[in-house]
Amino acid sequence: MKIRALVLAGLLLGNTMFADAPVHSGRVLGSAVAAIRIDLYSDFQCPGCKALYEQTIRPLIANYVNQGRVYLVEHYYPLPIHAFAKQAACYACAADRVGKYEQVCEVLFKKQDQWEKTGKVDETVCSVLTPAEAAKVRALAKDPAVLAEVQQDVALGQQHNVQGTPTMLISRNGKTYTIATPVSYAMLSRVLDNLR
Repeated sequence: MKIRALVLAGLLLGNTMFADAPVHSGRVLGSAVAAIRIDLYSDFQCPGCKALYEQTIRPLIANYVNQGRVYLVEHYYPLPIHAFAKQAACYACAADRVGKYEQVCEVLFKKQDQWEKTGKVDETVCSVLTPAEAAKVRALAKDPAVLAEVQQDVALGQQHNVQGTPTMLISRNGKTYTIATPVSYAMLSRVLDNLR
């Protein structure tokens, strides 16, 4: 009986110790063994990225990623020409660490026209978070490790010769194809269906 109580106490203590551990990333979707991998480089302040997110990425996730046909990896790629893009990327990265990446992406793109004029990235992001989540995200957004993660994505994009946003690198069977413009879902699905 004492051993069971000690094991149970250890499990409860262990769960408490890891309560703030990072959750699975919302930037990586699908099965890693899918035949096709898409690396998407995006800027939250880019109008083309907003269009791609709203018109193409959602059906891509529903019809390809969730069906196990595509492995989607989203990368931060804030462009220097956008005054608040890096801040938005840091907030999204911070939100990812508390399991709220998708909600924050959605609001950043949905309200892009507003926060890109006012610079109120914090207000926009925190509008979809609880007060406790907002406090965590605000603190994490200032963490040098979060900025380093964003900069690591930028460096990776530069290594892959990403020139602008949005850029998709589509890989299958050791070959990589680049789509460096917003693309309609109909066109993207034709490309994906024709990859052999």
